[in-house]
Amino acid sequence: MMEAPDITSAVLARNASIQAAYDAIPYPSLSYAQTHPDTLATVARLAGLSPAPVERCRVLELGTGSGGNLLPMAEALPDSTFIGIDLSARQIEVGRQVVDALGLKNIALRAESILDIGADYGTFDYIIAHGVYSWVPRAVQDKILSICRTNLAPQGVAYVSYNCFPGWKMLGAIRDMLLYRTRDIDEPMVKAAHARDMLNFVSDALQKSNGAHSLLMSSYATFLQRELEHIHEAGDAYLLHDELEQINEPLYFHEFATRLAEHELQYLADAEMRTGMASQFTPEVSERLQKISRDAVELEQYMDFMTNRMFRRSLLCHAEIEPERRITPEQIGAFCVASHADEEEAKAGERSATFKGGDGSAFASDTPITIAAMRELRRVWPRSLRFDELLDRARAEVARALPEFVTQRATDYRNLGANLLQAFVHSPQLVELHTYAPSMATQVAERPQALALARHQAVYAEKITNLYHERVQLAPLARAVLPLLDGTRNRPALIDALMTGPIADGLLTLTDKEATITDPVALRSGVEDELEQCLAWLAYAAVLVN
Repeated sequence: MMEAPDITSAVLARNASIQAAYDAIPYPSLSYAQTHPDTLATVARLAGLSPAPVERCRVLELGTGSGGNLLPMAEALPDSTFIGIDLSARQIEVGRQVVDALGLKNIALRAESILDIGADYGTFDYIIAHGVYSWVPRAVQDKILSICRTNLAPQGVAYVSYNCFPGWKMLGAIRDMLLYRTRDIDEPMVKAAHARDMLNFVSDALQKSNGAHSLLMSSYATFLQRELEHIHEAGDAYLLHDELEQINEPLYFHEFATRLAEHELQYLADAEMRTGMASQFTPEVSERLQKISRDAVELEQYMDFMTNRMFRRSLLCHAEIEPERRITPEQIGAFCVASHADEEEAKAGERSATFKGGDGSAFASDTPITIAAMRELRRVWPRSLRFDELLDRARAEVARALPEFVTQRATDYRNLGANLLQAFVHSPQLVELHTYAPSMATQVAERPQALALARHQAVYAEKITNLYHERVQLAPLARAVLPLLDGTRNRPALIDALMTGPIADGLLTLTDKEATITDPVALRSGVEDELEQCLAWLAYAAVLVN
């Protein structure tokens, strides 16, 4: 096993510099669905591991910021324990204030260094390090992997994200350009403003060039622009701490795998399974890649070359575990299944059905059991169903509508399992697999109640985190309504609160044919109609609880 990293005074000084930077300009503290223990457990189970149930587990997050990723987990999983550490005392204090406001007892946020974590911290079923590894000195990188070895439970799973080559070759050139443009600027926000201006200039100027290199540079600059737009108001902090940070060390996947072996760890899979599968290519390309690859590491590296990958979300486990790299339909029986894919209108006489995800992905089937199951999942969304329950519901529907297609349950199990796995691997927008079913309200109650953290987030931001740990964009009315949904107000009370609050203050307006409604009677009637639609949407978005 690799020896503990040598912690020099230079590394400690660099840590102090990092702490000062993050205290001055806090990094966006957001939720990332790929880091949720349920995601990690799902991939681990498919790979043959037996990870701890997410409803009763221990989770450690390195670089937790103000807890934006960990807090939603703690609220949704009250019987699990969460510890988050970060160098920035300022961000930790902000997170602690939210913990106290929500009354959460199962989460601790600590202003500590990654270097200070030892065996006395105990073991964790899931360890998360998102957006940290590439931006810290090598000694801290080694410490992260050391923690993943020392503090990870025997069947535990760790998540480590990092920038990677070859995709970062071109992004690195853009980063160098931004660093050069801002090299003499000390004030952070001025530096960010000049970097944005340069990025916009490059993206626009090079789009008008016909050269291959210019077009490639333009596409990468545009990609970075979109990332900043996605972050919205936190874009400057993202730009400063990611693109303009003094340390930003991408590496090839095979180099990362070598480092894992030195710490007696191994690569398990990608948190987004489809990006780590050769099946994303044509059968001919997939077969060729597997033929020239001597092991899983080589296969992954060749796929990175083929896709010009720039970022990885790697799941790790102990080296002595022997993962199962082949997924079979029989495995799906251990999971809950969810889907909000829409069914396309079929042509007259067609027995097949096509379902489309929000990302443009599509899944077609002519198997009655699969069609019935997909329709049932869409009907009960946002709930997820245990596979056995879904199978029984689908079989009952086939028996009712198409009795001539009734087959043995074992046959339906294999067919449905294979088809759902195919859709899951193709896109999570088609089929989701979960190890547990979050408790949520699928119907709007007389006195609706939303997640406490979502109510808190809506006061300060346009995006909140739902029960699937996804970031949800709020329309103005939803943002105004959400803080009111504490389970004490019925519809008339909610309307009164809106009328005397944001509407009376001019913060929220209603329009009819692009004209603002001012008549009190018409305005209240309009609010009543809009409120009902808004509440139904919040239930659909997995924000309401029982």
